[in-house]
Amino acid sequence: MKRAQTRTRDRWIRRTRLVVAAVAATIVAAAFGRAVASTSVHFDPGQVLASPGQEFDLSFRVGESPDSIASFQLYLSFDPQVVELTSAVEGTLYAESGFMTWFISEERGPGFWHFFDTVFGAGTHVLPPGELLHLTFTALEEGETEARIDTIRMTDIRRNPLPVDGFENGHILVIPTGVEEGGGIARLGSAYPNPFVSDTVVPFFAPMDGGDARAEIYDVRGRLVRRIPVPSGALQGELLWDGRDERGEEVSSSVYFLRLTARTSMAHCRLVKAE
Repeated sequence: MKRAQTRTRDRWIRRTRLVVAAVAATIVAAAFGRAVASTSVHFDPGQVLASPGQEFDLSFRVGESPDSIASFQLYLSFDPQVVELTSAVEGTLYAESGFMTWFISEERGPGFWHFFDTVFGAGTHVLPPGELLHLTFTALEEGETEARIDTIRMTDIRRNPLPVDGFENGHILVIPTGVEEGGGIARLGSAYPNPFVSDTVVPFFAPMDGGDARAEIYDVRGRLVRRIPVPSGALQGELLWDGRDERGEEVSSSVYFLRLTARTSMAHCRLVKAE
């Protein structure tokens, strides 16, 4: 009888251990699955409007992620005729981590830079979200460029590759300022995102003679779809379209055109509404 009870008890213990191990494996797999699916990086702000000679900052950031980060490596490119990178320092995630870090910032060619940052020591890491890198640019001349993420690599707390499933480039528009009364032309930057699904933002510049500026969305047949509010008294800023018409109904996927009119000056840009 005692032997039978012992065998029954042993079988129950083995089954219990198997169940616990299976549940633990499921939890770990789910956790790693979320980590793979949710790590993304972006620039803040996503769009910059500047004038020649003006300095501006871009913060390279990582979003929410269930995993920790040990290191990152970024290859960044931009048009060196439009902007110049004047400063690059490690972001607050590393600078305020309390760990010893190794930060590299090197120019590989005109408008092409390499950045690397890591924490030293087994088990050391930083926890997203937050700033990975802080950049300062100087606008050089009129034009438009992307702060383009050519390559982004990360490692997790175990120093294993951490997949990055999404990234957003920065968009920079350099336009002249100090336009004299009665001169200048209206300008529109690149829409972002474009194509878009829910909404899109377009940087604009209105000359000083551009009182009563109007922004309107037209379809490919030239029909008015939506009037977009222009910030009162603003010479520059952003125009937002939520992909809806004057009745508040979502428009179909197609090509549309934004027209900015400022008295005798007019600018257009092409927008693509996706599903």
